[in-house]
Amino acid sequence: MKMMHRTAYLALFIMATSLAIASRAIAQAPSYPTTIIPCPTVLPPKEVEGKTITCGILTVPENYDEPEGRQIDLTYAVLHSRSLSPAPDPIMDLRGGPGGSTLEASALETRAIIYESLRQTRDIIVLDQRGTQFSNRLSCTPVALITLGVLLDSSSEYAGALDPLLAKMRSRFPNDNDDTLQQYAFFDLCAGVLENHGSDLSNYNSPNSAQDVANLTTALGYDQINLYGISYGTYLAQRIMTNHPDRVRSAVLDSTVPLQANKYEAIVRDLEISFLNLVEDCEADAACRAAYPNLTERTQALLNKLDEAPIPLAEPITPQGQTTPIDRITSANFATLIQSMNGRPRQIAPYMPLIVHELEQGVTTTFAGIVTGALFANQPLPPTVEPSVDTYRLQARDLEAKAVDILRAQAAAAETSRPASRWVQQVQDLANTLPESQKTLLLANFYGVGYLETPRNRETLLTFVAEEFEGDTAATLTTAVNAMSEVEVRHVYDVVAALTDSVLPIDKEITTGMFRSVDCREMVSFSDPAQTQENYDTMLIPQLGQGRLVAAQQAYALCSFWPVEPAPAREHAPVNSTIPTLVLQGRYDVQTNSEMGRMAMEGLRNGTFVELSSTGHGAIVYSQCAKDIGVAFVNDPDRTPDTSCTTDLFPKFVLPPTEN
Repeated sequence: MKMMHRTAYLALFIMATSLAIASRAIAQAPSYPTTIIPCPTVLPPKEVEGKTITCGILTVPENYDEPEGRQIDLTYAVLHSRSLSPAPDPIMDLRGGPGGSTLEASALETRAIIYESLRQTRDIIVLDQRGTQFSNRLSCTPVALITLGVLLDSSSEYAGALDPLLAKMRSRFPNDNDDTLQQYAFFDLCAGVLENHGSDLSNYNSPNSAQDVANLTTALGYDQINLYGISYGTYLAQRIMTNHPDRVRSAVLDSTVPLQANKYEAIVRDLEISFLNLVEDCEADAACRAAYPNLTERTQALLNKLDEAPIPLAEPITPQGQTTPIDRITSANFATLIQSMNGRPRQIAPYMPLIVHELEQGVTTTFAGIVTGALFANQPLPPTVEPSVDTYRLQARDLEAKAVDILRAQAAAAETSRPASRWVQQVQDLANTLPESQKTLLLANFYGVGYLETPRNRETLLTFVAEEFEGDTAATLTTAVNAMSEVEVRHVYDVVAALTDSVLPIDKEITTGMFRSVDCREMVSFSDPAQTQENYDTMLIPQLGQGRLVAAQQAYALCSFWPVEPAPAREHAPVNSTIPTLVLQGRYDVQTNSEMGRMAMEGLRNGTFVELSSTGHGAIVYSQCAKDIGVAFVNDPDRTPDTSCTTDLFPKFVLPPTEN
């Protein structure tokens, strides 16, 4: 194996921000072809490729104004209807983020579950939007890995390579600390790398994604479609409704971002609005109102007190999902609890008034039990009328779960047996035989393969092998690359991307480059930093907005140098539509607060608004009630759906123990 003193990849990373964008290749005329491919991810249990699910790619121009310019591949999947004669208008799933993947294994399995009822009558189309995981991914992870593993290593020959970028950021943002400046330098470097690879970041936007959806559904032979958007997906849905109204039969907007929203002005109040909705629900319940009067004022006083004197814990506790223990309760910890209510509202919300009541007295029992999960782990199963029937039901559920685990393992084994996966594993195994410094450099170059000015093709893999290996090892790897089909060569880059996510999950949930490109163009650009600060200054409970204020300030700073232009003002106008539209809004949503949901109704002249208590972000994911309402609506969009199930979602608030 060669001694790795090669600097080509590293130099390109370091010099990225000063390099010109690679010239656009001249590609075929814009016919928007589709090609069936093996699915690029582990399939959900019970899905059979080519029978219950079909995957493919749609090739489109990166810039629709230059139809013969650079082309990009968008990966999609069709979850075929269970019906032998499905309705002609499928569900078009629109993932949030922006930058979230629908085809990543866990996301695809989630969609198979949440759309199962709708799938009884219709096909479900899922698409990795342009710039996301399997569609010309705008990943920043390779840049982060090279930055952390090589450029910031004081013992590396490349130590100090970021100093010019850091100096530029320090002059631009003199009041920010070194850690923040380092983050800005990293984003600036990533944007340069993506542009140098050939991606025009200004073309990764909602209008182009809307056009992609129209082109995909046309290529697949569908005339009209039903949109189902969650979070940012609702924003994209409204763009499709505006730009391609004739294609849309109905739309479900779940946890909505209105086109006219000033996101970064409103963001500071997300947690406060969620909590105040909970207080309102408590006051609507006679027992809760009597047990916890003046809850808003008491919470204000409590958080002010926590700012002055946090409550010590008898022993440190580690919140669920975290690795760092806490030894006291601060107002920030309380805000984090409100944040976590977003994903577990039916568990956490009933205890929130009790937690305020206890913390006022310095009692931390319920708070600690919830943040660690111990409170729910110790709760007994609810009583049943027929224990024997319940036992059989639980046994059947256990057997089904075991069967699903077996199917999931079989699907994972099928993925790892593909030639692309075996080749990537071979490179990893070779890296693990090297001394640590050589291993770090090899893997850094491997993670970055195809992310520089070279295309993601067979020749790039062969060049990588020739530069990193020699002798029999190089020959073996070269032979394997040459034996792969074009589809498998393409999949190598998917597998490498998943590998980088396992090492450093910067892009695992949301692809950073795609998120920043859309966010800077369409969200930050329509918000005013002064108004954000004013909104924070007038909050009833400012402690619930501190984290979001910092996030907004950093977004304003980052977008000042991210290389996209603000969207035109016309894109900020409310949707004006007669398309039948259902707006689902969780009252405890801390990502798209309930005021956002109501604002979305402004231009929906045929819209139905449904608010769900005990529900956070992504109502369909967590609420069977939301699923049922959505199914009824899609089946008959002109009929007002039955929403009576929402009454069962009202929290059953836990009252203080009665004193003897």
